[in-house]
Order: sequence, then structure tokens, then C-alpha cells
Amino acid sequence: MHEQFKQAKIDDEWIYVADSAAMTKDTLAQTKAARAFLITRGPSSLRIVKQALAEADSPHIPWSNPFTLAERNGATYRVWETASTYEGHSVRLIVVESSALDQRKGKTLEKERVKEAELLHEEQVRWERHPFSCREDAEQALTSLKASLRPRFHRVEAAVEEIVRPKKRRGRPKKGAEPETETLYTLRLNVEFDQPAWEQARWKASRFVLVTTVPKEWKGQQMDAQEILKLYKGQISVEMNFAFLKDPFFTDEIYVKKPERVAVLGYLFLLALAIYRVFQRRVRQFITPERPLKGAGGRKLTRPTGQAIFQLFQYVNVILLELPDGRIQRALDRPLNPDQRRILQGLGMDESIYV
Repeated sequence: MHEQFKQAKIDDEWIYVADSAAMTKDTLAQTKAARAFLITRGPSSLRIVKQALAEADSPHIPWSNPFTLAERNGATYRVWETASTYEGHSVRLIVVESSALDQRKGKTLEKERVKEAELLHEEQVRWERHPFSCREDAEQALTSLKASLRPRFHRVEAAVEEIVRPKKRRGRPKKGAEPETETLYTLRLNVEFDQPAWEQARWKASRFVLVTTVPKEWKGQQMDAQEILKLYKGQISVEMNFAFLKDPFFTDEIYVKKPERVAVLGYLFLLALAIYRVFQRRVRQFITPERPLKGAGGRKLTRPTGQAIFQLFQYVNVILLELPDGRIQRALDRPLNPDQRRILQGLGMDESIYV
């Protein structure tokens, strides 16, 4: 990390946005030495992060008004800021609450809810099948049960219920004998799903903490909590451009062996990505909701990705014809469709690029 900062050779102050792995004493020291400010996500295991999340539960916390960062279909956020120190460095802690629950956290919560419901059902069945002969024993069991039950997503009402039933005897009862009865005591559990508690748990799970050393004012600009979140979210847009590197199709069979060759390969990827992004941006400039492209399966594309655009040209075939005089003539096996011609025209081209 230190070598990367040195190679960057940036004279002015700058902001370094990184994932939670950057939340270390060394990284904080190195960014400071490089005249950089860090924005990262605080690991949930950190004490200062736990404290900030615990404080955020207070009803008196002055959360910001809800806001969005995306133009459409985006999550809604609320933020609250506090301050702390970490490894001798002063940091700002920004607690973020998002309306979009992380998919993994959502699955974990759902598993916990299902498991809790199953355990409560088992408790219901267990206590109903094992009645007590005296009320005192039943009351003691009820007290222990209430102390042991700590449901997060359910409301549980437990009480001792008296049951009078015929007493079982061996053999056939005498004719005309009064039937004997016995009184037993059972624990009756009434379990209901607690919707408000469930929603509250989902809201808490949607919270995370950003840690930053960026001052509240930087280069004449107010760097409030909302602006810090915006910068952090911008990192995801950059990372998504490199998602293809995780595909073995691109990198699994490349043996570059030397570090300098890895660096060259990285630059080639960057150049290819720059061309790809410019191409995608130019096409999107003339695609409107009123005149979308027709993608695979008939989907309407108003903000097509470069990959979706390439797929529209996937089955364009060029035929090579050898003429009697030996010349080679190129021709398309079929005319381009309106969307294909429209894309080429928007890029300042026509079908002559094929022939």
C-alpha cells in the first residue's frame, strides 16, 4: 500500500476510498503520510463501530431527513454522524441507514426468524405434552420458561392452565360407579409474529458505519455526512467495471509470470475499459425512454450496457465472395435491423464498416 501511494506521486491532497480491509493502523498512517484522507466502511467487529451503532438506537438521535443518491429506483438513506479516535487518529463515524437491506443480511435474518418460530413451536408442544400434578410445580416451570425465552421476532404469552380430566384406572370400572377425575396443570404458550419488532430488526440490519478522516470542509467544499456517503457509493460504480476480472474466462489461463507483465496487462485492461465506457456513454446519449432499444427477449433498454449493445450485433455475419476476376467482395448475409442501424448512426458510422 505504501509503495502504491509513493508511485501515485500526487502533490495535492486527495481522498482514498477503500473497502473495510483498509481500516487498519498502518493504512491510516500511510494515507496521512501521503496527504490523503481515507473513507472506508468500518468492520462491525470494531469497538468504535459497535458503540456508534448502539448510540444510533437512541430515540433522541438527530437523524437526517431521508434522501436518495440515484436518479431512479434508488435506495433511501438517513445518516447520523459522531466522532471518535482509532489507533491515535481522529475519525468521523457516519452511521448510515438504508432502505435496501443487504441480500446476505436479509437471508440471515430470515433464517433466524424461521429457526425461532420452530423452537417456539417445539416449546409449545413439549409443555402441552408434559402436564404437572400440582400448580406450584407448574408456576415454577412458568417462571423458568419466561426467564429463558428471549424471542426477537415473536410475542409470547405463557400461562398455567388447569385441566380436569377422567382419571385412568386399570381394568373395567364397576357398574354405576362415579367416574374419578384428576386435576393437572399445563403451560399454555400463545405465540404471535411481532411485525413491528421484525421491521425494527430489518432497519437495524440495514445500518452500517463509514469511517473517514476527511475534514468537514475540504478545498472550500462542505464534506457533510451525505457527501461522504456519496463518495463511498461512487467506489461501487468503479468496482463494477472490473467485475469481469473475476470471470475465469478472462484471467484463468493467463501466465504472465513477471510483475512488470502483470502491470502491463493491467494497463491494457484499463485502456480497453476506457474505450468500452466511452462507447457505452455515446450510445446512451441518443437512447431515450420514448425510443428505447429492443434487447434480448424483447426487453426495452433505455440505459443499455456495452455488453447488451454488443449482443445486438452478435449474429451479424460477413460473407466473403470471390469474383471471377479474383477480387474478394464482402457482403452482409442479411440487412441490419433498425436498432443496429440506429446505433451505428449514433456513433457516426454505417454498415460500410463491415463491407
